[in-house]
Amino acid sequence: MIGPRPAEERPDLYSHFYARSRPTGRFDINRPEDTKRSNMDGNMSDYGGLWIPGMDNTSSCASTKPWERYLGQTLIVVLDYHQDPLTIRSLIHDPGIGSVIVTCSDVPDLDRIAILVSQLQQFAREAGHDQPLTIGLKQEGALYDFLGLGQTRYPSPLSLAAGHSTELIHQVGSAIGKELASIGVNWIFTPTLDLLSDITEPLSASQTFGSNATAATENAIALIEGLAAEAVSACSNAHPPGAVLEIFRSQENKEFADDVNEHSDTSEFLPIASVIARYPRNSMQFGAAIHDFPNPEQSAQSIRAACETILRNKCGYRGPTVSSLAETPEDASVCAKHAPLLTILSGLDMLRLPEDPEARDASISILKAAMASNALPPSIVSAAAARVASFKAQFLSWERVFNRQPPELPLTTAPDPLAQRAFRASTTAISSGPSPLLGLAPNSVVVLLTPQVHRRHPNSPSDPFEPLGQALSRSFPRTRHVAYNLAEGLTGTHLPFIQRAAAIVLVLCNQSSAYIESQDEFVRALRNAMRARDAMPVQQRPRRIVIGAGDPRDLRDAFEGWWAVCCYEFSKGALEAAAEVVLGERQATGRLPA
Repeated sequence: MIGPRPAEERPDLYSHFYARSRPTGRFDINRPEDTKRSNMDGNMSDYGGLWIPGMDNTSSCASTKPWERYLGQTLIVVLDYHQDPLTIRSLIHDPGIGSVIVTCSDVPDLDRIAILVSQLQQFAREAGHDQPLTIGLKQEGALYDFLGLGQTRYPSPLSLAAGHSTELIHQVGSAIGKELASIGVNWIFTPTLDLLSDITEPLSASQTFGSNATAATENAIALIEGLAAEAVSACSNAHPPGAVLEIFRSQENKEFADDVNEHSDTSEFLPIASVIARYPRNSMQFGAAIHDFPNPEQSAQSIRAACETILRNKCGYRGPTVSSLAETPEDASVCAKHAPLLTILSGLDMLRLPEDPEARDASISILKAAMASNALPPSIVSAAAARVASFKAQFLSWERVFNRQPPELPLTTAPDPLAQRAFRASTTAISSGPSPLLGLAPNSVVVLLTPQVHRRHPNSPSDPFEPLGQALSRSFPRTRHVAYNLAEGLTGTHLPFIQRAAAIVLVLCNQSSAYIESQDEFVRALRNAMRARDAMPVQQRPRRIVIGAGDPRDLRDAFEGWWAVCCYEFSKGALEAAAEVVLGERQATGRLPA
């Protein structure tokens, strides 16, 4: 939970705010006269009369050319929260950058972020922006796939789906929205609308709401609504259905509109269509990676066709599409500084600039030069800017930005009741019957085998499974926590522990499809090592529990003789909730997401 510093310690974040005259004209995207010039296929002359919502042509923005202001509104700058915001102040003035993504480590200093965000909004106000900046927070080094600020960690989408409660998901969304809004962040990159399938990478599984299209749709909308209740806009992430991508990849199939319409009626498209129907002007990350195609030109055409054919024509989507690092080409011939130009030509409206300052500045120069030469028709930029402004108008205003209330809740290290309830609701018992640890003597040796996982950030815990070991040791003081490495498999270090264990708790957490075979080999080696003990009388055989702390597909192969539990992730809250079930302290209530 988060809260303010004492009043005497808290700086005045808004001392430079001043009032400014506002344009009185209203933009209505449903009025033909307001949108007739905003089509993406227009020419240079189309641009001249386009009214961009929330943009005052008499503004004092530093850019002297109006189309440069419109270009700026489509650009996203990435800023580490340790950096001085003055490093991007000039970009907010010229070309008038409209969005910022603040990156931070696992547990950020919230007061620092609040001051940074306030300074960025002040820069935008001073530069004459008619709308506030959209500011997102990206925890690049987070071990987990869902945001929780300060001491609060909420479950991943897949964990939430296992709780089978849209009401609980709405409450979690609202809680996250309150925390983000309290520090001035108004944009969050969630949820993922892709369904869990056989081709989903294990590391991406926890970002989905499962494989059932109807349930995933309801869960995604509940989360978005919870965030929206706190004026935080969710930027959904989706890819075209696989069958549609195959159509786009086919160089021979130039007339693919009918085929696209046929395949976009599949169940995997339901979450995308439903979210658009509810929030047609929200932002959305939509598209395939440019390097998935034979060449960048075909990729640009294909992604643009997907946006136009599926999102805009079929679903009536009117919001801005957002690029991500997935759209940055890996081909050295199309380096990072050229990626934003290729991205906007692909039909995406909000362009994430390279993080390297030199490449970022070069990208802006390339975009300006392309517009000046009409290689990038200004009509494309103006249409994108119109969608961005319409999107912002839903939840952003200068009054809201500078009149937001400080956090109400005090900073505490105590478990958050909502997060704890959500984690407990998600824990799923795959096996029937009571836990094998019930009735085991307290002085018994319990061996906990956990995988070594990749640390995404230096601040990440060296062993994220330590909370599980601590929870088990409270009931079984002779718990022995031994790590294993999939690359090395079962070694001589593990065997002495296995031979004298009264119970073995095995944790599976496969982070990459490249290690699926290695994980299977480790399980087989462990079974072989236990065969000698399996020949002993029943009372001398070790009790066995397997915990899936990641992709639930890790448990789809039968573990004969093992009692299986799934907690979907290895965050502290998830592991502690799983420990309660394993120790027999409570019944698991979660169900595998369909």
